[in-house]
Amino acid sequence: MKYLALLVVVLGLVASAACGSSELAASSAADTSPSAADQAESSGGSSETSVPLGSFTDAGRMTDARMDHVTTLLGNGNILTVGGRGRGATVRPPRLSRAEVYDPATGVWTAAGEMSAQRELFCGVTLADGRGMIFGGADERREALKSTEIFDPVTGEWTIGPKLKKGRWKHSCILLADGRVMIAAGNDIGAQEEVDLYDPATGEIEATGDLAQARARFTLTKLSDGRILAAGGGKDEGPYIETVEIWDPATGEWSAAAPMTEPRASHSATLLGDGTVLVVGGRGRLLTAEIYDPEADIWTPIAGLKEGRTDHTASLLADGRVLVAGGVNSIAQSEIYDPATGTWTGGPMMLRGRHQHTATNMADGRVLFLGGQAQDGDERRLSNLPEIFAP
Repeated sequence: MKYLALLVVVLGLVASAACGSSELAASSAADTSPSAADQAESSGGSSETSVPLGSFTDAGRMTDARMDHVTTLLGNGNILTVGGRGRGATVRPPRLSRAEVYDPATGVWTAAGEMSAQRELFCGVTLADGRGMIFGGADERREALKSTEIFDPVTGEWTIGPKLKKGRWKHSCILLADGRVMIAAGNDIGAQEEVDLYDPATGEIEATGDLAQARARFTLTKLSDGRILAAGGGKDEGPYIETVEIWDPATGEWSAAAPMTEPRASHSATLLGDGTVLVVGGRGRLLTAEIYDPEADIWTPIAGLKEGRTDHTASLLADGRVLVAGGVNSIAQSEIYDPATGTWTGGPMMLRGRHQHTATNMADGRVLFLGGQAQDGDERRLSNLPEIFAP
């Protein structure tokens, strides 16, 4: 019995030591393994933030490098990119007429014919029936074009549309709630005030009310009630303006709205989910941002960017946040604005910082970035290497 009791004591000590070792190992693992809060902090977030920042990945290779081009989401879900300035060894680089289409389902680029004219600095929209349409622009001599062209994704062919009332470049266009298209202002010989409307039902272009001020490098935003907000711009090389005008489709006329807090051109304007408009950056690589409330007709400054930007893009993500990417000097660091918190977060790095590019929301919630002046290693040049942001 004495030996049996001794054996029980020894076994108890062994078990206690084993238990202590496992507790020590668990404690050591807890001390050395990063917590969720530590991981969030190391990635630039916080323990209270669980929204992923997303990432950029390659999206193949286009045939043409291009900038000052147009990119639109077609009705079949494919992406059309067309025109712009191409690479060239001459003093006057070529303006492009060629187009390409990207299929998000396969990741393949295919040729999509050619426009009748080479052009850059033009604008384009996707019509209500899913076709892509482009308006105006400048040719190699920087002469303003009146021509319009329409791409049919079913046939893969281009057709010539009606002529604008006046040639223009560095203008803006936008699809209206009733399916018509507004083509506004821009440059001809100096900035202009004239505004045209294209009606797909009649195939004709008619003039509507002029803007009170001539504008190039400005933005058009369709408000939740169907009115159109024109903000900023000015003469091509300045001075730039802070004035704002609103077009009412019921009257076809523009009226003055509250001005922005400072002049802006080559900025971005994004309609947020609550009906307000986020305006970011501008010429001079502005750090500032502000929000317009159409109901109150008030502009409110918000927290600024970490890097000043112009000729950048701002994309509304499916969750209501806004991704701001690129900008002059080929900025690679993106930034994300969250309307729910009113704060900016450093987003993922682009594969190639770029400016004068396009960013197009795809049907699956991803965003396709292509073209522009891009930083490729130690060299900055026109890019034919697109990339995709996935939230």
